[in-house]
Amino acid sequence: MGRLGSLVKKVLARVTSGSALTRPEAPSARAPARATPAPSPAPSEPEPEGPELEVELPIPGSLLLDIREPGELASGVAEGAMLLPMDLVPHHLDELPRDRPITIYCAAGARSFGVAHWLREQGFAQAWSLSGGVGVFQSVNIPVRPPPGMVPGTRVKLPADALAGSVAVGPGVRGEVIEQRGDMVFVVIHDKQGFPVRVEAPVAGVTRG
Repeated sequence: MGRLGSLVKKVLARVTSGSALTRPEAPSARAPARATPAPSPAPSEPEPEGPELEVELPIPGSLLLDIREPGELASGVAEGAMLLPMDLVPHHLDELPRDRPITIYCAAGARSFGVAHWLREQGFAQAWSLSGGVGVFQSVNIPVRPPPGMVPGTRVKLPADALAGSVAVGPGVRGEVIEQRGDMVFVVIHDKQGFPVRVEAPVAGVTRG
Protein backbone atom coordinates (compact mmCIF):
# COMPACT_ATOMS: atom_id res chain seq x y z
CA MET A 1 0.00 0.00 0.00
CA GLY A 2 1.27 3.47 -0.83
CA ARG A 3 1.67 6.40 1.47
CA LEU A 4 -1.42 7.49 3.34
CA GLY A 5 -0.61 11.15 3.00
CA SER A 6 -2.50 11.46 -0.29
CA LEU A 7 -6.06 12.38 0.67
CA VAL A 8 -9.16 13.37 -1.17
CA LYS A 9 -9.28 17.17 -0.96
CA LYS A 10 -12.61 18.74 -0.22
CA VAL A 11 -13.70 21.03 -3.06
CA LEU A 12 -16.46 23.50 -2.35
CA ALA A 13 -18.04 25.00 -5.45
CA ARG A 14 -20.65 27.62 -4.89
CA VAL A 15 -22.69 28.82 -7.85
CA THR A 16 -24.78 31.89 -7.36
CA SER A 17 -27.50 32.28 -9.95
CA GLY A 18 -28.74 35.85 -10.18
CA SER A 19 -32.22 36.75 -11.32
CA ALA A 20 -32.48 39.23 -14.17
CA LEU A 21 -34.06 42.47 -13.08
CA THR A 22 -37.24 43.43 -14.87
CA ARG A 23 -36.88 46.78 -16.53
CA PRO A 24 -39.48 49.24 -15.16
CA GLU A 25 -42.01 50.64 -17.56
CA ALA A 26 -41.52 54.15 -18.81
CA PRO A 27 -43.02 56.63 -16.37
CA SER A 28 -46.45 57.97 -17.19
CA ALA A 29 -46.85 61.64 -17.67
CA ARG A 30 -49.52 61.56 -14.98
CA ALA A 31 -47.62 59.76 -12.27
CA PRO A 32 -44.08 60.10 -10.92
CA ALA A 33 -41.69 57.29 -11.63
CA ARG A 34 -41.21 54.71 -8.91
CA ALA A 35 -37.99 52.83 -8.45
CA THR A 36 -38.39 49.10 -8.71
CA PRO A 37 -36.83 47.53 -5.60
CA ALA A 38 -34.10 45.00 -6.30
CA PRO A 39 -35.01 41.48 -5.25
CA SER A 40 -33.65 40.34 -1.91
CA PRO A 41 -30.70 37.98 -2.32
CA ALA A 42 -31.60 34.34 -1.79
CA PRO A 43 -30.24 32.93 1.47
CA SER A 44 -26.98 31.20 0.80
CA GLU A 45 -26.74 27.45 1.24
CA PRO A 46 -24.61 26.44 4.23
CA GLU A 47 -21.26 25.09 3.11
CA PRO A 48 -20.86 21.36 3.70
CA GLU A 49 -18.33 20.49 6.35
CA GLY A 50 -16.01 17.52 6.47
CA PRO A 51 -15.65 15.38 9.56
CA GLU A 52 -13.75 16.86 12.47
CA LEU A 53 -10.40 15.14 12.58
CA GLU A 54 -8.09 17.42 14.56
CA VAL A 55 -7.56 18.12 18.22
CA GLU A 56 -5.25 20.72 19.69
CA LEU A 57 -4.42 18.65 22.78
CA PRO A 58 -4.09 14.90 23.32
CA ILE A 59 -7.38 13.28 24.29
CA PRO A 60 -7.21 12.08 27.93
CA GLY A 61 -7.06 8.31 28.12
CA SER A 62 -6.33 7.88 24.43
CA LEU A 63 -3.66 5.75 22.80
CA LEU A 64 -0.85 8.00 21.61
CA LEU A 65 0.22 6.81 18.16
CA ASP A 66 3.53 8.14 16.82
CA ILE A 67 3.64 7.64 13.04
CA ARG A 68 6.98 9.33 12.33
CA GLU A 69 9.79 7.58 10.50
CA PRO A 70 12.48 5.80 12.57
CA GLY A 71 15.06 8.51 11.92
CA GLU A 72 12.76 11.12 13.45
CA LEU A 73 12.28 9.31 16.75
CA ALA A 74 15.73 9.77 18.25
CA SER A 75 14.84 13.36 19.21
CA GLY A 76 12.15 12.09 21.54
CA VAL A 77 8.75 10.40 21.72
CA ALA A 78 5.80 11.00 24.00
CA GLU A 79 5.83 8.84 27.10
CA GLY A 80 3.69 5.73 26.57
CA ALA A 81 3.29 6.26 22.82
CA MET A 82 2.99 3.40 20.38
CA LEU A 83 5.62 3.74 17.65
CA LEU A 84 4.34 2.73 14.22
CA PRO A 85 5.70 4.50 11.12
CA MET A 86 2.93 5.71 8.82
CA ASP A 87 3.36 3.16 6.04
CA LEU A 88 3.15 0.30 8.55
CA VAL A 89 -0.22 1.36 9.92
CA PRO A 90 -2.32 -0.61 7.37
CA HIS A 91 -0.52 -3.82 8.32
CA HIS A 92 -1.10 -3.54 12.07
CA LEU A 93 -4.73 -2.48 12.44
CA ASP A 94 -5.32 -5.39 14.80
CA GLU A 95 -3.00 -3.71 17.31
CA LEU A 96 -5.07 -0.51 17.42
CA PRO A 97 -8.04 -0.13 19.78
CA ARG A 98 -11.55 0.48 18.52
CA ASP A 99 -13.03 1.05 21.96
CA ARG A 100 -10.96 4.08 22.98
CA PRO A 101 -9.70 7.24 21.30
CA ILE A 102 -6.44 7.28 19.33
CA THR A 103 -4.45 10.53 19.27
CA ILE A 104 -2.17 10.33 16.24
CA TYR A 105 0.84 12.60 15.98
CA CYS A 106 3.77 13.29 13.70
CA ALA A 107 6.21 16.19 13.47
CA ALA A 108 3.72 18.95 12.67
CA GLY A 109 0.27 17.46 12.05
CA ALA A 110 0.11 16.92 8.27
CA ARG A 111 0.80 13.19 8.12
CA SER A 112 -1.26 12.49 11.21
CA PHE A 113 -4.25 14.19 9.57
CA GLY A 114 -3.97 11.82 6.62
CA VAL A 115 -3.69 8.76 8.84
CA ALA A 116 -6.62 9.84 11.02
CA HIS A 117 -8.74 10.33 7.89
CA TRP A 118 -7.77 6.90 6.58
CA LEU A 119 -8.40 5.18 9.93
CA ARG A 120 -11.86 6.72 10.10
CA GLU A 121 -12.59 5.08 6.75
CA GLN A 122 -11.48 1.75 8.24
CA GLY A 123 -13.98 2.06 11.07
CA PHE A 124 -11.84 3.69 13.77
CA ALA A 125 -14.40 6.31 14.69
CA GLN A 126 -12.26 7.75 17.49
CA ALA A 127 -9.09 8.39 15.48
CA TRP A 128 -7.87 11.97 15.90
CA SER A 129 -4.94 13.99 14.57
CA LEU A 130 -2.91 16.17 16.94
CA SER A 131 -2.76 19.38 14.94
CA GLY A 132 0.47 20.77 16.38
CA GLY A 133 2.51 17.58 16.23
CA VAL A 134 4.97 16.28 18.79
CA GLY A 135 5.76 19.78 20.10
CA VAL A 136 2.33 19.99 21.74
CA PHE A 137 3.29 17.54 24.48
CA GLN A 138 5.61 20.04 26.13
CA SER A 139 2.65 22.35 26.82
CA VAL A 140 0.65 19.62 28.59
CA ASN A 141 3.52 18.23 30.70
CA ILE A 142 3.71 14.89 28.89
CA PRO A 143 7.41 13.91 28.87
CA VAL A 144 9.09 13.61 25.48
CA ARG A 145 12.25 11.53 25.71
CA PRO A 146 14.46 9.46 23.40
CA PRO A 147 13.29 5.83 23.44
CA PRO A 148 15.38 3.53 25.65
CA GLY A 149 17.79 1.03 24.17
CA MET A 150 18.93 1.07 20.58
CA VAL A 151 18.66 4.44 18.86
CA PRO A 152 15.76 4.61 16.36
CA GLY A 153 16.93 4.93 12.78
CA THR A 154 20.08 2.91 13.37
CA ARG A 155 20.87 0.61 10.43
CA VAL A 156 21.20 -3.00 11.58
CA LYS A 157 21.68 -6.51 10.21
CA LEU A 158 19.15 -9.07 11.43
CA PRO A 159 19.89 -12.55 12.80
CA ALA A 160 18.46 -15.83 11.55
CA ASP A 161 15.70 -15.85 14.18
CA ALA A 162 14.20 -12.50 13.14
CA LEU A 163 10.47 -12.79 12.51
CA ALA A 164 7.88 -10.83 10.55
CA GLY A 165 4.81 -12.09 12.36
CA SER A 166 5.38 -15.84 12.27
CA VAL A 167 7.53 -15.79 9.15
CA ALA A 168 11.31 -16.11 9.43
CA VAL A 169 13.09 -13.30 7.64
CA GLY A 170 16.47 -14.95 7.36
CA PRO A 171 19.93 -13.84 8.39
CA GLY A 172 21.71 -10.82 6.99
CA VAL A 173 18.64 -8.74 6.07
CA ARG A 174 19.16 -5.05 6.86
CA GLY A 175 16.72 -2.53 8.20
CA GLU A 176 16.17 0.48 10.46
CA VAL A 177 15.49 0.28 14.18
CA ILE A 178 12.06 1.53 15.26
CA GLU A 179 12.40 0.80 18.96
CA GLN A 180 13.69 -1.64 21.53
CA ARG A 181 11.33 -3.28 24.01
CA GLY A 182 13.20 -5.18 26.66
CA ASP A 183 15.25 -7.92 25.00
CA MET A 184 13.55 -7.48 21.61
CA VAL A 185 14.17 -4.89 18.92
CA PHE A 186 11.64 -3.86 16.27
CA VAL A 187 13.02 -3.05 12.85
CA VAL A 188 11.46 -1.91 9.58
CA ILE A 189 12.69 -3.62 6.42
CA HIS A 190 11.42 -3.53 2.83
CA ASP A 191 10.34 -6.62 0.90
CA LYS A 192 11.17 -7.34 -2.74
CA GLN A 193 8.28 -5.16 -3.89
CA GLY A 194 9.50 -2.28 -1.76
CA PHE A 195 6.73 -2.49 0.84
CA PRO A 196 7.67 -1.86 4.48
CA VAL A 197 7.54 -4.77 6.92
CA ARG A 198 8.00 -4.69 10.69
CA VAL A 199 10.34 -7.37 12.02
CA GLU A 200 11.25 -8.29 15.57
CA ALA A 201 14.47 -9.93 16.68
CA PRO A 202 16.43 -10.58 19.88
CA VAL A 203 18.68 -7.62 20.63
CA ALA A 204 21.60 -9.99 21.28
CA GLY A 205 21.57 -11.22 17.69
CA VAL A 206 21.33 -7.83 15.98
CA THR A 207 24.49 -6.21 14.63
CA ARG A 208 25.02 -2.69 13.36
CA GLY A 209 25.61 -2.09 9.70
